[in-house]
Amino acid sequence: MTTLGFRLNSRLGSTRCPPAICSASEVPRTLTQVVQAAARAIDEKTLVPVVRNHDGLAFQPRALLALVSYCYARQVYSSTEVEGLLRNDLNFRRLCNNEIPDARTIRAFRRENHKALHFCLVAGLRFLAEQKVAQGFVTRLSETHLVDEASRRIINAMFTDTIELDRAQTLQAPGAPCYSFAKRDNRIH
Repeated sequence: MTTLGFRLNSRLGSTRCPPAICSASEVPRTLTQVVQAAARAIDEKTLVPVVRNHDGLAFQPRALLALVSYCYARQVYSSTEVEGLLRNDLNFRRLCNNEIPDARTIRAFRRENHKALHFCLVAGLRFLAEQKVAQGFVTRLSETHLVDEASRRIINAMFTDTIELDRAQTLQAPGAPCYSFAKRDNRIH
């Protein structure tokens, strides 16, 4: 069994990372910073690279972990949509020399790094929930709810990708066999 690290701080209203993620001088102020800090807290040895012999920044396990966690925290579940967002982000393309992970790579990363993704997603969801507490929209945080919500979002992403793959296979099905069945004698059913 692989251990991903420590339990995140669940104090109400706290916007600080646990000491193991952030130094005392770093206070994450955005979801991006929180997800990046959580990804840095994961032991590199526990991450499974999904693209071999590729040195591009966008294909590095930590970068993919932060990207996918951020998207799921923002309720972007489709790997095709994640790919599209990355492809349309000029700054990201410049940073990564126009090397963009495709939907298949994103799905493979999710499958191979499920625990790490869950860990980072919980950190991101905690940050968003703490913002809602600070704004008065929510009265308290539930660690159990955050963990369950992270699991639900990962399952939702898997389901969304399955639906998209099924739809793509249906659209690519050859029409000739259907036509040949329709041309047979109409009296036989």
